[in-house]
Amino acid sequence: MRQLLLTTLFFLALASGACAEVTLTFYSHHFGTYGSSVTFPHAYVRLSGTTAADTKPVKANFGFSAQTLSPSILWEPVEGYVLSMPDDYIAMSQPHFSLAISDEQYRSVLSIVDRWRKYPQPSYSLDTKNCVTFVKEIAIALKLPASNDPKFIRSPKEFLEDLQVRTSKTNRIVTIGRSQQPIPSTQAHANETTVVRAENRWGGTTPPAR
Repeated sequence: MRQLLLTTLFFLALASGACAEVTLTFYSHHFGTYGSSVTFPHAYVRLSGTTAADTKPVKANFGFSAQTLSPSILWEPVEGYVLSMPDDYIAMSQPHFSLAISDEQYRSVLSIVDRWRKYPQPSYSLDTKNCVTFVKEIAIALKLPASNDPKFIRSPKEFLEDLQVRTSKTNRIVTIGRSQQPIPSTQAHANETTVVRAENRWGGTTPPAR
């Protein structure tokens, strides 16, 4: 009986380990509204699941944006920061595709996030270091065939659509995202506390522009 119990526990542990993985999803957000603010086209990544080594729960999302929006963003670098968005913002975004990543790749993504957080200010440049180049660096770290075409530098959705097509031609196993339906305005405004906190975090400015 003891041997049977040990064998059962062994196979349960194997099954648990096999199911443990982190999934990374590439998202874009459209031009529109969020709460009482205007949102600009934006690209970011979402991490979910559990690590394989220690089955640690993972739930996070990261993007890179300008700290404030002003006309100067068009001709000079401005302060930038890595930001994470609430669940209702994610629900209003477009998931492009997902793929399972190893613990080592997960740590690599977190390392990129940390490095972008620590860049000297001003760190955001509309045409050289924005949300597109942020997710592009993550894609390259995952050995995905990201395009270097400058036409995508201000086009988060188009960049990720192109990346999805390129990735689908490789041997990587990916899950294609489905279009999200915008949350009705009543639901979008329901969590007023979240919106206020987010606006405070953005320093009273509009939420992310690339």
